[in-house]
Amino acid sequence: MPKILSLRTLLHYATLLCALTHLPANAGNLDPLSPAEIARATQQANVAAPLPTTRSATTNSTTPVLELLLVERHPNAKGQTARRADVYTYDYSTNETLIDVIDLDTNRVISRKREQNLQLPLTANELQRASDLILADDEQRSLLDAEFKRITGQPLNNPAQQLQVKAFVFHASSLPEQLNAASQQCGLHRCAQVLLYTADSVVFEVSPIVNLSAGVITQTIGF
Repeated sequence: MPKILSLRTLLHYATLLCALTHLPANAGNLDPLSPAEIARATQQANVAAPLPTTRSATTNSTTPVLELLLVERHPNAKGQTARRADVYTYDYSTNETLIDVIDLDTNRVISRKREQNLQLPLTANELQRASDLILADDEQRSLLDAEFKRITGQPLNNPAQQLQVKAFVFHASSLPEQLNAASQQCGLHRCAQVLLYTADSVVFEVSPIVNLSAGVITQTIGF
């Protein structure tokens, strides 16, 4: 004989089914941004970004005016379900980080603010630019040649193949007693400390500090 469910049990199952039916819609609002949403948020932030007509005195001709740093989902307040994105862009003309909040449902910028001394991690583009600046500097290239020769006994003929390069955002507050006046601007300016390795991961004992805002190497830290 088939089992007869009570009214209370049937109501319990109906409530559970209703909750499960609505779960995907609510969970979707908490999902990370999709590639399409990131592209839309970036586009709206770029449209809203006023490009300066003149460059800062500290910004050279090879430095981009704006560098996209990060796009991430904007946290919702309790009970909110809107899809929003936070877009972080570095403005090299003013040395400020732009923070745009984009409403992805309406494709519009709902807020924008600028902050100094807010330095997010370096982009791949900035890492490449820091590396290029070091290799193009005669003094730095001589130091790297000598260090590579000391470690390997070989000449540094092809840096792209013979070196590994890593870098992270540098703040003057991390080494306040070892910095010259130029490096003390790091944090207000966007700077990178560069770590160099041989192809088999032996670290160099010299580490250049690159002021990406000014496009110069400010000093070299020894280990």
